[in-house]
Amino acid sequence: MAVLAILQPDARAEARLTEALGSAHDLISGSSWAEIEGILRERRIDACLVDADHPDRDDASAWIGQIRDRYPDVAIVARVERDGAEGFFGLGTLGVDGVVVGDAHPSRIRSDVELALSSARAKVVGRRLHPAISEPGPSALAWAVEHAGPEATVERLATGLGLTPAVLRDRLQELGLPAPARLLLWGRLLLAAARLGEDGRRLEDVAFSLGYSTSSALSRAMKLHTGFTPTEVSRPGGMRAVLDALLGRTEPSRGSGSGFGRSAMARLATVTGMLALSGCATLGLQGGGVDRGAIDRVIDTPPIDQMHVGVYAVDAASGRTLYRRNEHRKFVPASNQKILVTATALSLMGPDYRFRTEFVAAGPVRGSYLDGDLMLIASGDPSMSGRFWPSGTAALEALADSLRASGVTYVAGSAVVDVSAWDSTTVGPTWEVEDLRYAYGSTGGAFAIDEGEIRIVVEAGPEIDSPVGLTWTPMGEPDFVESRLRTAPPDSGTRVVPQYLPETRRLVLEGRVELGTVDTLSFALRDPVRQAVATLANAVDRAGVEVEGGWTIRWTREVGADTPCAEVGLGEACAPRRSLAAIDSPPLSELVEGILEPSQNWMTEQLVRVLGARYGEEGSWGEGVGVVRAYLVNEIGVDSLDIASRDGSGLSAYNLVTPRAIVGILREMHLGPHAAGYRAAMAEPGEEDSTLERRLQGLEGRVFAKTGSISNVNSLSGYLVRDNGQEVIFSILTNASGLPASQVRQAIDEIVRYLAR
Repeated sequence: MAVLAILQPDARAEARLTEALGSAHDLISGSSWAEIEGILRERRIDACLVDADHPDRDDASAWIGQIRDRYPDVAIVARVERDGAEGFFGLGTLGVDGVVVGDAHPSRIRSDVELALSSARAKVVGRRLHPAISEPGPSALAWAVEHAGPEATVERLATGLGLTPAVLRDRLQELGLPAPARLLLWGRLLLAAARLGEDGRRLEDVAFSLGYSTSSALSRAMKLHTGFTPTEVSRPGGMRAVLDALLGRTEPSRGSGSGFGRSAMARLATVTGMLALSGCATLGLQGGGVDRGAIDRVIDTPPIDQMHVGVYAVDAASGRTLYRRNEHRKFVPASNQKILVTATALSLMGPDYRFRTEFVAAGPVRGSYLDGDLMLIASGDPSMSGRFWPSGTAALEALADSLRASGVTYVAGSAVVDVSAWDSTTVGPTWEVEDLRYAYGSTGGAFAIDEGEIRIVVEAGPEIDSPVGLTWTPMGEPDFVESRLRTAPPDSGTRVVPQYLPETRRLVLEGRVELGTVDTLSFALRDPVRQAVATLANAVDRAGVEVEGGWTIRWTREVGADTPCAEVGLGEACAPRRSLAAIDSPPLSELVEGILEPSQNWMTEQLVRVLGARYGEEGSWGEGVGVVRAYLVNEIGVDSLDIASRDGSGLSAYNLVTPRAIVGILREMHLGPHAAGYRAAMAEPGEEDSTLERRLQGLEGRVFAKTGSISNVNSLSGYLVRDNGQEVIFSILTNASGLPASQVRQAIDEIVRYLAR
């Protein structure tokens, strides 16, 4: 609890203040100003709550000024009477941090004291930065502490300092301080430390008051950015230690009695001194050994000079800028968008997380007889495909065989596939219509296989104009594919155009197949959930399990006694169910590798909707993208103006992100617990089946990066080891090229080679 010294000679007023504040703070009463000053000399006091008209206004003002001069870190709250409150408008000039109206409601009194404590702590932070860091740095961080919470925005911060967001960002960067959004995050962590330590508040209450969705979200953010757990900062001096750690990323010392090693101010002096020395380097010594002129020439040489190009490269260890160009501008990122999603998923769910697809019995099992429904609880598992199994069908056959091995051979009710935690949308918002035909535009659902694709083997007929033979997998509904293909003359070429007809739920193939041709084609399945269910039904039937009531799909949530416990994040209570069979995915770390190395769109979109189901309201693109944004902005500190997302894979041309946001995310992953695994999940030069397999030869083992390519967009971001062993984090985004992708990639690769020297 915060320790408050109260000067209130009126016994009734003191009783009212005690009633309002006693349960939240440790109160010490004094009957005179001299007694209050004695308490301040002898004890650690967080705030003084004093009568601003005792014994009269002039004497009270003099004492307030004296206490402010002698004890600058102590919050001063003045109590005034409602009738005469307007007469105290000058208290702020004396250094009063807040005003309490004596007959206000107790909740209002508590709120006003809380605001005063935040204001005082903000001033402490500002004063401690002032000796080493110029404005607006101290004022910006002080504002972030005083206004910490869900309503604090970059726009409000900039307005509060009399600047525009862009000017504020540039001024902070000149000082070697992070972007405004990161300072807002720092403010939340600093105030959290104060409330946990000095105020003794519960972690859950502090997290909620600062806008964190859960206490674990605050814990993750505190650990990620300071190296401390909430328990470690829940003691006197916690806020100062957090400030030190934020500026210098220093680790706590276990050997000192306080738990924080040498004094926070001693370490802060060292850190701020380093910042003062390096501030100019951040701006002026852009090269840091990098040949800036050579990179500029690549970008300024026609026809590359007609494109929009953004480049940002920093030293991985220190964050020092090595090269920048348009790093603050937004670009369509293409598949660099996958960095945002995979970083969020790994951080929130952990690398060892596995998806489970499970059969449960919704009724008693008597021997081989299930007297009730067979429920399949789907999890959005993105791994049931040839990338991790022999095929998606093989994964479902393994599940069906496990069901048979449980001893159940007859289901009296129905087989119900529960996909209710996800919406039923199968088309990514803002995607182009033409993309929806092909495998890279596949979408899924809470239960889907084979990466949302259908693979069709077409075989020309025996003579010209004869029907074309075909088979497909997954083999769900037997009449799902309708062929209108005809055999074409030799040398005429094969051209197959898919058309999904939603009114009949059929995939119609039109076009021609050249005589003598056998070919395998991949298209978007477009009806992924129903076809996966049909494929599973076939597998269960072949395994020897009879389902009397047939197969149905539960699309909407029906909370009640029969609602199963869904794996994908449904929070409602559910009846206990007996598990009959299940299959688990590989760990998330392997799935992320399966996304980043080949740039797999479908798996990324599955992750987006999984995030929406687990941490949002439902498994939808809107919810999932919102979770990603909230994590990156609120817990990593990405500037909210630096990202605008519409999907996860980057197929949408409506996605926007700055190079500095991508570098910031990559650096947080580099500094976090999943650094090695995340870097290894990226594509590498010469790596088979990765998007860099034929690029950047000679840099094998030194480049780990994510590519990106859609029409007129090419990107490359990741990690690089220079010739001197220095590790670099970089992002190169290009838009509006109007050039062959190969020509743009060549320029990007040339920039990487210059960065590597």
